[in-house]
Amino acid sequence: MTTIWVYGATGRGGRAIARRLADEGAEPVLVGRDPTRLGELARTLPGPSSTLVASGVSELVGLVAERKPTVLVNTVGPFGDTALEVAGACVRAGSHYLDLANELDPVRAVLDLDSSARAAGVTLVTGAGFGVLATESLVIELRGDRAPARRAWAAALPGVDGLGSAVLASSIDVIAVGGRRYRDGRLVRTRFGAEHADIPLPGGVTRHAVAVPTGELEAAHRASGAGDVVCYSSEVPNGRLVRAFLPVVSTLLARNGVRVVAHRLVARLRLTPPVTAAEQSWAYARLEWADGSERRAWLHSGEGYQFTASVAATVARRLAEGTARAGAFTPGALFGAALARDAGARIIQDSKGGTRS
Repeated sequence: MTTIWVYGATGRGGRAIARRLADEGAEPVLVGRDPTRLGELARTLPGPSSTLVASGVSELVGLVAERKPTVLVNTVGPFGDTALEVAGACVRAGSHYLDLANELDPVRAVLDLDSSARAAGVTLVTGAGFGVLATESLVIELRGDRAPARRAWAAALPGVDGLGSAVLASSIDVIAVGGRRYRDGRLVRTRFGAEHADIPLPGGVTRHAVAVPTGELEAAHRASGAGDVVCYSSEVPNGRLVRAFLPVVSTLLARNGVRVVAHRLVARLRLTPPVTAAEQSWAYARLEWADGSERRAWLHSGEGYQFTASVAATVARRLAEGTARAGAFTPGALFGAALARDAGARIIQDSKGGTRS
């Protein structure tokens, strides 16, 4: 029997994914800590679904070993605490796995399971949401069948109608890593907050963003083949005064005790940006080659959580069909830039390929 588990089903992302799967005729298994909330969610979904209580990652790992789901969707952040352990359990159980991670270290850790996943005949997909796919799909589209680029820039500018605790927890871990970029093919440390840019959008407007060490950085490096890669995000506060303090905040959060306390605090918070922020999400990428030529493009979608839900549900269904090749992948590396379009996004290429941003 084909089963798709949604771990963290009562969270912001988990609810949206479960509903998308149910709307499309799947019968998701809702997995989480609270049986009451799981039951309430199940009653709101169209069609049949079931619930499964897991008090934490350790219990989930035991359930995966025992019941061997066809696909497990991991929505629980910070993914530094869940991704590698749950993905490893899926490899051992012969189950396919996908997550919504966009922290650099968890994304790289899941990708490092490639040989184990291939040997087990399973597929692991990390970053199956707006981040990583939005920028990765642009890089894939821009490179096409050309040789590796020399430099790559990418920026994620999602619009959301609220932030759940999983996103906030992941943001803490991103800041704790500090500045990172690829230079001469090597991942190197930079001063966090020092690299920032005005990202051009169609219509002549710009959005300010700061360079961050997300999973998008790894995906853009792999997809472009470029030795020099920088990725920006508007999700981290980036005003001039804030940027001055980002290195200090990063150093503090790098201390495990401070980070644990921060995670406990944000787990109780719910932030809501202005309503206009939810109307649209953007991503941007630019590639430059050794001959001086360059290309740039934008991705446009609706609210970020809904795009993520569409991506994750689409990937989960495809994995459940058993047609994806075995190994560990980012979503674009496995399914191409078409996955972003299938999830409802529009990709806009600059008709003036030589125009610099």
